[in-house]
Amino acid sequence: MFDIQGWITLLLGGLLALITLFSSYSHVHIPFLGSVVLDQQIGVLLLAALVPPLLGDAQLATRCRLRAERDRVQAARDRVRAAEDRARAEDEAAEERILASEERDRADQERYRADRERERAARRAQRQAECNLVQLRHQLDPSALNAKRVRDLISLLEEYGGMA
Repeated sequence: MFDIQGWITLLLGGLLALITLFSSYSHVHIPFLGSVVLDQQIGVLLLAALVPPLLGDAQLATRCRLRAERDRVQAARDRVRAAEDRARAEDEAAEERILASEERDRADQERYRADRERERAARRAQRQAECNLVQLRHQLDPSALNAKRVRDLISLLEEYGGMA
């Protein structure tokens, strides 16, 4: 209902009311009007009438402070959530960059494999052409030189297990 400041306000207001009660005057002099006689019993009624506004003021002050505290806590929570959202977004962006980098690496590896396979295919085609050339030379001219070339080619193929 009340916080510490509300209770302090209430206590001080009550003390002020007691002081006024015990030090009230029986008459008051008002300039240009003269002296006015006051009934001391009216002071008691005025003091009693002072208590509800004093309670309302203390409660209102308490509510304002509590609301300000709730707003401050909510703002802090919002800042924390925003920071978490930013961190999550940064993490997701970093993860996306990592995935993109991995994808580029895989694409690079695939291009490297394709290049190696093209080179192998080109070497095979070149060796096949050499074999065909030696075979055709031997068929056209079965000389000792061409027969030696065929034997060398056969031994090369046997040594390396066919065309590499």
